[in-house]
Formats: sequence, C-alpha cells, structure tokens
Amino acid sequence: MKLSKLFLMFAFCLFAILNASAQTDSPLLGQEVQVKMKNGDDYNGTLLQQDEQSITLKTVNGSVNLIAANIKSIEQSTYTGKYLFPNAHDTRYFFAPSAIPIDKGKGYYQNLLVTTNFVNYGITKNVSIGGGFEFISMILDEVPPIWFFTPKAGFQVAEKIHVGGGLLLVGVGLESISTLAYGAGTFGTSESNVTVGLGYGFLDGEAAEAPVFLLSGTHRVSNGISLLTENYLLSNTFTDAFYLGIHGVRFLSKKNAFDLGVIVSNSFDGFIPALPYVGYARSF
Repeated sequence: MKLSKLFLMFAFCLFAILNASAQTDSPLLGQEVQVKMKNGDDYNGTLLQQDEQSITLKTVNGSVNLIAANIKSIEQSTYTGKYLFPNAHDTRYFFAPSAIPIDKGKGYYQNLLVTTNFVNYGITKNVSIGGGFEFISMILDEVPPIWFFTPKAGFQVAEKIHVGGGLLLVGVGLESISTLAYGAGTFGTSESNVTVGLGYGFLDGEAAEAPVFLLSGTHRVSNGISLLTENYLLSNTFTDAFYLGIHGVRFLSKKNAFDLGVIVSNSFDGFIPALPYVGYARSF
C-alpha cells in the first residue's frame, strides 16, 4: 500500500514537472516578439509565457493574455527603432514612391482625395505591382474611366541607401494613356529619409519635351507623427519651370496612415492658390 502511494506521488510530481516544462519551453521566451492574430490585430512585446491554451506578453501597456487558438503567428521582432512600432508606410510619401521596396507578401490600400483608390502588393522581395482607379469616372457613363498601373522595383545597396525605379501609367479609358518612367534613390532610414528621382513622360507614345525632377522627404518626430514633403519640377530650364509640391503631416498607427497637407504650384504666369490634400492608407 505504501509502495502504491509512493508511486502515485512520484507520477503526480513527474506530470507537474513535465506540464510546467511544456508551458515554458519555448525558444522565444524572454524575447521581443510580434504576435499576429487571425482577426488582423498585431501585438508587440516580450514573451513571458506560452502553452497550448494561451500566451502572455509584456507590452508597454502592461501584460496581455492571448488565446492560442486566435493566434495566426508568433515571430521574433526585428524592429530596433526608438518608437513603439515601425513605420509601415516607408515605401511612399503622399503619392510619390521611395526606392524602399514593399516586402514580399505585404501591401497597402490607399485613398487619395476621397475619390481615387490604389492597391500595391509585393510579389517578390524587390518587386511590387499595383494599380487603382478614380471612382467618379467609373460610375459616370459619359466620362471614360480613369485608371492607374504602378509597378515598382527597389533594392537596398547599402545600410541607408536604396535605389529603384518603376512606371506610372494613367489611362483615360483606352483612348489616351500617359506613362511616366522613373528612377530614384532614397537616402536614410525608414523613419527619416530623402528621395531624389528623375522621370520621363510619354503621352500616347510621344516623349515629353522635358524630364520631371522629384525631391521628397520624411522625418518621424514621434510615435504617431511624421512630417512629409513631396516636390516635382518640370522644366527645360530652371528659369522657366512648372512646380508642384505637397507639404504636410502624417498621423501613424501600426497599420494606418492619415495624411493632411497643402498642394502648392505655379503656372508659367504665376502662383496658383494652395489646395488641401487628404489621404488615407492601411497596410496589410
């Protein structure tokens, strides 16, 4: 009888030890991780505990318990920046692209000025494809639909240097198609950088008389705010030029970006009054 009791106590202790080991035996314990949920939410923090039923994260807002069945993936976080989350919108400014590529399997939806919609998606590590349409022209029978096609390639050639290029096709139905072929270099980090670019336009197969110069930049000033500027110059000479610029601010969250700015430009006869700019994007 004593032997059987001793055996039961030993079995119980062994089960408890194995169960405790199962709850804590994870190579990511104590590491900074990113947890992606099946409903699309993301959590970042230190992995404190993990078992078959749940995990516990230590985040900047305290400890969070997540149900294992609702978790899509757990990956070690590679973000080393000073903010609470990385900039998910470093591949573009207000509209103009940077040379930073969209990661494979990642992308974003973007709306400009309420009426114009885009989707861009990374098909490889360095190549993305995208396009969109202008909503009002799509629903009016008497107006040809306005559409866009935006393939892009980007490559990191040094720690803080990316180079790339792509095409911007704008079509009014199938009757008129304009193409801008461009190349660009981006200098800096995802949070703070400058992009210099040069493009050449073609309208229905005929080349434009002058190239388009691009100068854009961004600087993140806090967890949720970045400053942006985007500038275009079209000219044969610097004394006879057409300028278009967008200047403003971006409000960031982990996936969303709200852009507010002003559009300023000049004609060859003088300045045109500033116009408001509003944009929204969500990464996926």
